[in-house]
Amino acid sequence: MKNLIGLLFALGLGVGTVQAQIPANSAGCTTEHRETKCNWYWARKSLDAARSVKAEYKEMDRATGAQLKDLAKELGKTVAKEDQPADLTFTVMPAAISGVDIGPADEEILELKVYSGSSSQGKLIWVETYRGQKDKPWQANVHAAIEQFRQRLKG
Repeated sequence: MKNLIGLLFALGLGVGTVQAQIPANSAGCTTEHRETKCNWYWARKSLDAARSVKAEYKEMDRATGAQLKDLAKELGKTVAKEDQPADLTFTVMPAAISGVDIGPADEEILELKVYSGSSSQGKLIWVETYRGQKDKPWQANVHAAIEQFRQRLKG
């Protein structure tokens, strides 16, 4: 079953984030016309191969850092300290503002981003976009985005 799922992703038939898939032989993400496209097959390969992960977050947002570190540990990765190199970097950022919000419809709230290397200056390999209600606290939305990413990993 795993091989079948891997083959489907390699062919570009797998379900991606809100963003579309890029060709199966392309690693990382590309942005065209304000739309980010990522390749889940290669992102998954990078996640599986990584041994260490760095959580990048703002000093005042330690709860997000703790959640990202927990995710890395759950994936069996060593959490790199600030001055240590890492294979991947996890970070959470508010989604780009898309205009006027009208009504209670779900909006893009935040993006869980995975970069290769020790910082968000590395190559972007995955963007997990979380859509929800803006009236929820930031930490609740971060938790929901990480849960969404966990479900994708199980998928």
